[in-house]
Amino acid sequence: MEKSKSSQRLNLEPDMPEEAVEILRASGVRRTYSANQMVVNIGDEFPELFVVEKGRFSISIIDDLGNAWIYGYLGPGSTWGLKAVLTERPAGFVFEAIEDSAAVCIDRTTLWSLIDNDAVVRRGVILSLGWSVTKATEFAHKERTLPLRVRLRSFLLEHADDDGVLKLTQTDMARILGVSRYALGSQLQKLKQSSLIDIRYGQVRITDYDGLRQNTVSK
Repeated sequence: MEKSKSSQRLNLEPDMPEEAVEILRASGVRRTYSANQMVVNIGDEFPELFVVEKGRFSISIIDDLGNAWIYGYLGPGSTWGLKAVLTERPAGFVFEAIEDSAAVCIDRTTLWSLIDNDAVVRRGVILSLGWSVTKATEFAHKERTLPLRVRLRSFLLEHADDDGVLKLTQTDMARILGVSRYALGSQLQKLKQSSLIDIRYGQVRITDYDGLRQNTVSK
């Protein structure tokens, strides 16, 4: 199986209120994982909800050619597997630790008990499912309606790390945004010429956050 660094979403954000996450943490079993350890493979039973405590995990999907595409990354405070656990469906993704990591795992029986008996967890689950639907809708809307120059600015602002750096090749970025490498390169060069970003091999660094945010819809 050939692996790609492409992704539809990077740095998936925590999707459940902190008070609900704390209750889940106290109700599960803590497990540690080494770098590059596969936790769940496609088709595996997924009986537990994961709450990331430290490190990072990747979520990948497999295309029709057998290539693995990284859908996103999870960091501390993030949860994963809620829909799979609740629906009792096999995993449709690969869940892997990309560095030494730890997570608290809540089994299906415990999760359902918390949903039934704890209003905080019940509300957190509803918000988490709602967040998933909202993000999917927003992503589809952007893909259908917004020009590349706007989507690119939003993508950089959303996915750059705390230092303003997005470590992703232009080829992979073009695949994520669904455009040609040439079209992406042209837009990146315009941003660079406006002193909004700096381009290096395998990464883009934001140099002017305010300028990049300005007129993201009309410019």
